[in-house]
Amino acid sequence: MTYRTREMLVCVYYRVAAGDSQRVISGVREFQRTLLPGSGVNSAEVLLRCDLPSLVSIASLAPSASLPDAVIASIPAHDPPLDADARVEPGADATVMETYRLALPATAGPDADSAVCAFLATLEAAAQPLAGALRGARHFELFAPCVL
Repeated sequence: MTYRTREMLVCVYYRVAAGDSQRVISGVREFQRTLLPGSGVNSAEVLLRCDLPSLVSIASLAPSASLPDAVIASIPAHDPPLDADARVEPGADATVMETYRLALPATAGPDADSAVCAFLATLEAAAQPLAGALRGARHFELFAPCVL
């Protein structure tokens, strides 16, 4: 699981109602402040997903460069807002991502795997108070630094 690395980036993302996003973010930040230096977490962050600019906006940034078809197909179309003062509906979904840079034991294998599993269990327990605000499941992804 840990690919013989000394560090792992743990990413957790989930959807909440846009009207609940600030409450959820505050709760996550409070949890992140409680992580002690001995927890193995070197850094933590909470992020709110932003929409990509429209294809017209992207193309205008680099008019001489053309985007490959695969990239163009992956960029969602966004209609311009009808009203410049339009607000996001309170019931709309927002995506929140938590990231944790987790230090691992010097030896890869069961000790490192146990450290990651224990930390994931800590994240699950910390998320319980926010469960009512979730829209769907929380998703976990692990990333190892690329070492050359």
